[in-house]
Order: sequence, then structure tokens, then C-alpha cells
Amino acid sequence: MSDDIRKLAADLTAAGPAVRPFARKAVQVTAHHIKDEWRAAANRTGLAGYAADVTYETRENVAGVVAEIGPTPGDSGSFGLVEDAPGNVYSSPQHAGRSALENNEDDFVRGIDAAVADALRAVGL
Repeated sequence: MSDDIRKLAADLTAAGPAVRPFARKAVQVTAHHIKDEWRAAANRTGLAGYAADVTYETRENVAGVVAEIGPTPGDSGSFGLVEDAPGNVYSSPQHAGRSALENNEDDFVRGIDAAVADALRAVGL
């Protein structure tokens, strides 16, 4: 985890519960972008069924807003083993998921920064 993400986590904790709905929106937007980019990259490898099984889900818990992004296990999503295999299959790993995550990190930080600013405005600060 980068230093920017750690600082952002501390800022979110300090902002309190007012930021939660704004943070959820930022997490959902970034999760959607990661899903779309992951699917596009997987489609380029010829694994259309696998690409279609890449989804995301967001939820809230006591720690905050959480997003899970990835293929659905048990369906065509199980082909993720082939797509991101560590070289033990007859193709090199594509790292579509990791690349999508890395490509969207800066956008996520900007989104959470905006969420904190929106929350502060909403509470009159």
C-alpha cells in the first residue's frame, strides 16, 4: 500500500461517519472502472467467458466501505487461474486484475479526497 493510501485512510478516519456515503460512491466508481478495465484486458486474451464473470460488490462494515472485484469462482471466472497464472500453464500471466487496480489507484485517491471535501461541506466545515 502506498504512503498516499495510508495518509488517505488516516484522513478518512478523522473525517468520521459523515464521509461514509461519499466514500461509498467513490469506492463504487473506482470498483466499476477496475472491473471494466479488467474485463477489457481479459477479452483481449481471448477469454470472453472469464471476462464476463469479472464483477464487483461493495459493502459497508465497521471498518468502512469495502469493494471486492474479480471473477466469480465456479463459473467461467475460474479461468482466472489461466489468465493470471504464475507461469505454470502454457501461457504467461497477463495480470489483468493487478494492472487494472494499479491503473486506477490515482483516480481512487482523487475520488476519496473529493469524498472527504464533500463530507466536510455537508457538515458545514
